Amino acid sequence: MTLTAPDITYGFEALWPERDPRIYCDPASVNAARILSELPVEAVDSAAEADLLWMRRNYREWYDKLGPFQAINHIPLERSMIRKGDLAHILHRYGASQSQAAFSHADFFQPTYCLNDPQERAAFVSQLPEVDHPDNLWILKPSNLSRGLGVKIVWNFDWLRKALREHEDIAFKYQGRTLEYVIQRYIKNVLLLDGRKSELRIYWLIASLDPLLVLMYPEGTARLTLQPYKLDDFSNPLIHITNAYQQKKHGGHDPDAVLKWGFPRLQEYLSKEKGAPGNFLDEGLRPRLRQSLAYVVRASIESLKQTPSSGLFFGLFGADFILDDQLTPWLTEIQKGPGLSHDDTVKQRLMPTMLQGAASIVLEILALKRKGQPVTELSSTQGYEWVIRDPVTSARQTK
Repeated sequence: MTLTAPDITYGFEALWPERDPRIYCDPASVNAARILSELPVEAVDSAAEADLLWMRRNYREWYDKLGPFQAINHIPLERSMIRKGDLAHILHRYGASQSQAAFSHADFFQPTYCLNDPQERAAFVSQLPEVDHPDNLWILKPSNLSRGLGVKIVWNFDWLRKALREHEDIAFKYQGRTLEYVIQRYIKNVLLLDGRKSELRIYWLIASLDPLLVLMYPEGTARLTLQPYKLDDFSNPLIHITNAYQQKKHGGHDPDAVLKWGFPRLQEYLSKEKGAPGNFLDEGLRPRLRQSLAYVVRASIESLKQTPSSGLFFGLFGADFILDDQLTPWLTEIQKGPGLSHDDTVKQRLMPTMLQGAASIVLEILALKRKGQPVTELSSTQGYEWVIRDPVTSARQTK
């Protein structure tokens, strides 16, 4: 489903009859400011005067300054989903509490261990074969970096066994910095698009914490590597790391290469080359993505709801999934403040309606809260699909 400008009406407009809502974008949010300026809103230079604050820098200082009807595009403890080690921890903990559930994190999240945690490090080593073999591939990732930085694919673990046996501390360094690392099973049977490794980027919104309202945008992108996939040459990011930053910064980058597909092209390819039904994205993939995101939010909600008492905290996130050759999606990470650049044709079509839709939803919620009206029945979700729509419960936890 693609929304174009003539199709769009904004549900918040009728709820702000006295004036246009005011939006503040900090100087670092150039792409967001450009896109949001096309809404029927007033751009202001002062965050204190804004109804909606969109910030990339110094946003934490505003957490305790928000008025009751101001919104900011961050959730104080969103790191519980963003940091890879924290995400693994909360999924494991929540899974243990939901052991009888029909759907668990094992259905969408590959086995992952936090190597800076001695117990998890020991658990990881205990499940390794006695003799290392290249068939047993794992991917080593810094917990709090993005864009494919510091990522390595490994299969030889003698160094880790030695450290564990000799009770040595393990320090993982990247560019001189000591970082926390996770290790996750590498998906070898990845879906190939035109022979190249691929990964899906999904955009989704936590629009409200009380009531808990979570939505997913139905359009995303499929990101491809530059070089054909093969199960060797593991240090080559043009084969194994789908992040566009890694592809573009490499010396072998071809500026004319196609690194992104839109979902319509993905559906066409899957139907033609993989025999997938013509409605696979609508009826197969998207329901599974929504189910996975709902699980992540439920697992994180104890942390997410710890917010200051005043203001509306929301978040527009990215989620990266790898499809395997059976078309099963596997979550690799959650992205805070996903890139809003739209310098290629795929994102030019996607970004404006996705971001404007998210802002419209939040502005309607703000207006309804100001009027003391229920916020669960929005006049429009701007093409977004519901992931979680809980009733109003009780006052949120405050920090």
